[in-house]
Amino acid sequence: MVKAEIIKHHLDFMEFACFLLTLDKWLLRKPISEGKWSSVEIIGHLAAWDEFVLRDRIPYFFRRNAFPAGPDVVIFNEQAALTAREIEVIFVIDAFLNGRIQLVEWLREIPRELWFAEIKINQSTLTLSSYFKGLMEHDLHHMGQIKRIIKC
Repeated sequence: MVKAEIIKHHLDFMEFACFLLTLDKWLLRKPISEGKWSSVEIIGHLAAWDEFVLRDRIPYFFRRNAFPAGPDVVIFNEQAALTAREIEVIFVIDAFLNGRIQLVEWLREIPRELWFAEIKINQSTLTLSSYFKGLMEHDLHHMGQIKRIIKC
């Protein structure tokens, strides 16, 4: 996958997040289905993972240092959802937008030759391209969930 596609995805998702601010807050706080997160909790979850990528992945991509251990996913996700439940919708979306701006800026600076260079994260060997493609697919899954609940 080419870098421009990933960057476009992030910009499109940022635009979608801005659109969410125009909706009734009760709709954004409504669970996507019984026992599931709300749209704002999903956005909060994505913002938390973006922060993790910016802090604990990007600085290590092309160094010989070992990557910091990833968090316990269940606990990390639940904490992100809890935080999103406790603060204003605008602050959750603002945190998401700020993280995405940083990701896009970083992606724009990556030289083409490094985009397909292999990196090793713990026991996995992949490329930046495949790493960010996986994150994009995760985003698209959640965007689909949000679109279904807001009927967009």
